[in-house]
Amino acid sequence: MSENYKKKSFQKLLDSLQENSWELELLISGFAIFGLFYSIEPTNNILVESSYDQNEVVGTLASILSIFIYMLIFNLLLHILLRSLWIGSIGLRYVSGEINYNSLNYSERFTQFLKKKVGSFDDYIGKIENLCSVIFAISFLLIFYVVSIFILVYILNFIGRTSGSILPHWIHHFFLILFSIGIGLTFIDFIGQGLLKKYKWTSTIYFPFY
Repeated sequence: MSENYKKKSFQKLLDSLQENSWELELLISGFAIFGLFYSIEPTNNILVESSYDQNEVVGTLASILSIFIYMLIFNLLLHILLRSLWIGSIGLRYVSGEINYNSLNYSERFTQFLKKKVGSFDDYIGKIENLCSVIFAISFLLIFYVVSIFILVYILNFIGRTSGSILPHWIHHFFLILFSIGIGLTFIDFIGQGLLKKYKWTSTIYFPFY
């Protein structure tokens, strides 16, 4: 049972699901946007009530939730727009076939530019397809990025509050410096798409923090 994922039939099933995933993407995006729009008002109400009650924890959680909502709405709307463009391009390709740049009678400069930037119709549709899938995946990954930022802020805040009370000052400064170095290295590696993992000397330094 545990070896089923190694069978060719299972791999074909995954390939088929991957090719037809756009239907699920649109369905999930539509339901998600519908629910997100209805959650804006309750979240804002909680945010206002927490500010009146001076409830820091509830206010922070409501702020995080509000960021999630607007972030997801923007990304999912962008995803639906690009998917619509993708579907329209497929329909246009079915009618017109491949792009014949010579029949357009453009000047040589524009013809060469469009061939280089747009390419064939299939390449153009493929680029939109990849972009749609990436935006859909990133939309939900961004949730974890925002959560991690708030977790880091709370840890730094906790270290600052415990200085001299629970922890001695030198331990507080040590952890603060160590933690800050770890945050900086992780951020550099993230922005550089795994840059610190690629070289021997940087990977040696970064591995304990990772």
